[in-house]
Amino acid sequence: MKNFFKTIVRILFVALAAAMLISVVACEPREYNSGELPDDYIPDIKGKLKVSCMNHVYPDEQSRRGIRNWLNVFRDKYPEVTIETDFNVTNYAPLISSKTLGDVFFMTDGGIDSSDSLYQYAITNEAMMQLDYYIELYGIDTSDIYSGIMNLSEINGHTYMVCMTCGNVLFTYNKDALVEAGILAPDESIPNDWTWDTFKDYCARLKQYDVDGITLTQVGAAWKFDWQNMFTPFLYAYGGKWYDKENKRVSFDNDLVRKGIGEAINLIDDRLVYPMLNKGLGAQMSAEYKKISQYNSCVFNFNESYTVLSQNVKRYNNKEWDAVAFPLFPYASSPCGSLGFGVFSYTRNKDAAAALALSLLTEDGQYALHEQEGGDVPVIQKLGEMDFWHLKGPGFDGKNYEAFTANYERYVPGQIATCVPPDVANIIQDGIGDLFANYCKNAASWQDALQKLEQKCNDTWDTLNGVD
Repeated sequence: MKNFFKTIVRILFVALAAAMLISVVACEPREYNSGELPDDYIPDIKGKLKVSCMNHVYPDEQSRRGIRNWLNVFRDKYPEVTIETDFNVTNYAPLISSKTLGDVFFMTDGGIDSSDSLYQYAITNEAMMQLDYYIELYGIDTSDIYSGIMNLSEINGHTYMVCMTCGNVLFTYNKDALVEAGILAPDESIPNDWTWDTFKDYCARLKQYDVDGITLTQVGAAWKFDWQNMFTPFLYAYGGKWYDKENKRVSFDNDLVRKGIGEAINLIDDRLVYPMLNKGLGAQMSAEYKKISQYNSCVFNFNESYTVLSQNVKRYNNKEWDAVAFPLFPYASSPCGSLGFGVFSYTRNKDAAAALALSLLTEDGQYALHEQEGGDVPVIQKLGEMDFWHLKGPGFDGKNYEAFTANYERYVPGQIATCVPPDVANIIQDGIGDLFANYCKNAASWQDALQKLEQKCNDTWDTLNGVD
């Protein structure tokens, strides 16, 4: 019996020592990694990694297949790396604060909420590692990546995020309605280089009224004027420079920017589109549009992302549909965005973490991610021209998938938080939304609204920079 108790005591001491060792290792302070590397640095790609993903983006196994396939391909190439995934994250803030965020984590190019933007993560919170040195070290070739997409990942000239999708904003459209209006022949489609004037002409010819001559029954397009990807093209439309990073100013109250916003106002005045606004249209305009619904009576519909394409086209009620790129203004701007991954600046395994994230810029990584269900549009031009990422099955063959990568040389960031600080971007988002909502409700002066918005933005930018 005495030997039994001695054995138990030894086991307890061993367990206690192991627990203390684990505790010491777990509490070991994490060091900040800027991403800068010394000359002749030799990376060591092995060890453990954790990948964190937002649950609302990847809520089920179907949506996670592309991510898992990408990770498996990386494991095959680097068998000494083990990868843990966490798809249940709902908020990065506490994980950043406790320095327990995954070594590699999912993010967007610049969410409009100031707490969820590339600028906030990379600059304000210093939670992201620069990847410029590793791009050179690992010999990553970015020459075939859509340049506009690549630019979305940069702040102050440094790459922080690895963009994994080409999120070109475009339209799907009811092809049957265009044929019925005599705009298209049955075997004809709209080219991706169509112009803004052509778009307006089509919308005018598609507009239909009920017998009362007041109530609309069909309009050219659904247009979400308070969504940044749908209002930024108007800011660029006539060559206006609406922001200046060097001098830290925005400029909405100038002739060229006003002319662009005026185009949007004209769409509303002429009832060419259905203004989709979170704050509503007001009683009079709501009555005019009471018979309009986004898919059944709007011929063109903005496609928020490639991953919702199959869901969206089902709403056309068995009508023939196709896709087309964003119509081009005189100073053409095609709004784009991206999803991607960054490397946590407090990772304990920076070499492997950088290698994993940057593998998304290689053909192997892109193919693995996008060949699976749950994939998206490749960021590499050569792969974008292939069809492995196209939707398969009845109703999806032969569509204009080139629309998803068209006009890439004219891409502009759809996320305005990639252009100005998040606090300023929030003001712009709210201000532009209010401008259109107030105009639709009571024809308030949108010019005055632009003046006030410019002043508020610049006052905030001054405050951020410590200017009295």
